[in-house]
Amino acid sequence: MGTVVLLALVGPGLALAAVMALAQKRLLRERPAEHTGPLPPVSILKPMRGADPGLAENLESFFRLDYPEYELLLGVDDGGDPALAVASAIAARHPDVPCRLVADRREVSLNPKVNNLANIARRARHEVLWISDSNTRVPRGALRDLVARLERPGVGLVSSPFRGTGAAGVGGACESLQLNTFVMGGVAAMHRFAGGVCVVGKSMVVRRSTVAEIGGFQFLGRFLAEDQVSGEEVARLGLRVDVATSPVDNVLGTVSLRAFLARHLRWARIRRRMSPAGYAGELLLNPVFLAACGAVALRTPASAAIAAVALAVKAAVNASAERAAGVKRPLALYPALTLLKDLLVGAAWAVPFASSTVAWRGRRFHIGHRTALSPETATKVNVPLAPASVEPIG
Repeated sequence: MGTVVLLALVGPGLALAAVMALAQKRLLRERPAEHTGPLPPVSILKPMRGADPGLAENLESFFRLDYPEYELLLGVDDGGDPALAVASAIAARHPDVPCRLVADRREVSLNPKVNNLANIARRARHEVLWISDSNTRVPRGALRDLVARLERPGVGLVSSPFRGTGAAGVGGACESLQLNTFVMGGVAAMHRFAGGVCVVGKSMVVRRSTVAEIGGFQFLGRFLAEDQVSGEEVARLGLRVDVATSPVDNVLGTVSLRAFLARHLRWARIRRRMSPAGYAGELLLNPVFLAACGAVALRTPASAAIAAVALAVKAAVNASAERAAGVKRPLALYPALTLLKDLLVGAAWAVPFASSTVAWRGRRFHIGHRTALSPETATKVNVPLAPASVEPIG
């Protein structure tokens, strides 16, 4: 009986993993979108905080875009942030690209990233906004694909799939595998097969008027998952939320196992608050963890065989998904890496049910429904402070 129950738990999880990998492959195989008319000018909003791994190369990729007209607005909330010096040096090498460096401490909400975006957006000249994190690196044609999709009738927001690259350390390997399989596959499956909204704000384009219509940055700043909330609110306006086919790179650098778990738990708490039922069902998406628990509990040859098969199948699915995303690591690493990552993720699954506190960008928050933010300790917000500096370049 125990073996039958174990099979009933593990089988669907392996099937769903395969479905997610299939959706991911189909998404990435699509040709980039094309637009026959003139492409609108774009303001690229890039909030920065600290010198991310590969920051110079990340920023450089945005100065080399194959796009007719755009401007870059690179912002921090502290004039002494080291990212400013890096950004200034890169901008100076590209005087032909309009660029503005912004250091502004004003706050419109509890969300530090959204505060930064609001301050940058005040200087933006164009209607179409490309919001992109500072740890992303993009191919030359990424913006054309995004905007061509946004220009289609009825589309209100377009996000990019993203993959974890440049990872070092065991934690970095776990982080990149999680991003390149569960996260990318989940976004693709929601878009392809479930018809749902799933937005990760590493890279997304939206019109300024649409942001205003859903309440502006002040509204979005009420939430930790402002990207997913923006997608849901855009959908409520009756507009479609699309996903581009050109993946962008999330450059990870060295990540410890402790840092991997901390990031994973923050994202898990977000998913738990965005969709309680969906997050509860995520345990079934971890057949390796379930099979390992079953093998330990039952201690039978059959349960051990199920665990071994589950690991082999999941490792093969992971390898296939990463290959489709253009990520290649030695095939021999997948069984051990899949086992380690899935056991850690499975062991952490229950934590968000007991804890709703997250630490992010130097602050601690409680998160409620839809990741609504409330400070764990008193935090000053909505206090208009003078900008630290605004420096136009180019």
